[in-house]
Amino acid sequence: MTPQAHVSPKTGGFTLVEVLISMTILSIASLAMGATMFRAAHQAALTSSSAYQSAAMAGAVAHLDVLPFDLLAPGTTCVTVADLEFPHTKCTTILNESAKIKLVTVVITPIGNTLLQPVTTSFRRTISGNAVNPLKTP
Repeated sequence: MTPQAHVSPKTGGFTLVEVLISMTILSIASLAMGATMFRAAHQAALTSSSAYQSAAMAGAVAHLDVLPFDLLAPGTTCVTVADLEFPHTKCTTILNESAKIKLVTVVITPIGNTLLQPVTTSFRRTISGNAVNPLKTP
């Protein structure tokens, strides 16, 4: 007869319960990390869209600010811009407050972007008796 080696009940390795507990903890941590990554991606998209919207507004205001006073015709015009980065509609309303003052309102409305709301700005353009055209155009 050969002597048998004494085998202890704990020979190493993991039990099924230990593996299931570690998998549960890992899955909870993965879900929490996924939710955090989703929120970060959502915030990054919102920040990027907001930057494009601000740039579109700044460009529209800058254009209307240097346009000769006489070319600012009263009324509302809307233009749809099908830009890949930021598709939007730009509506410009010009009102004559007096012969020398015009109220200009610009509204930028995103198209297909549920993250942003329309943004509006208004400013007054004035002209003095001897106005000079900054663009030096006839």
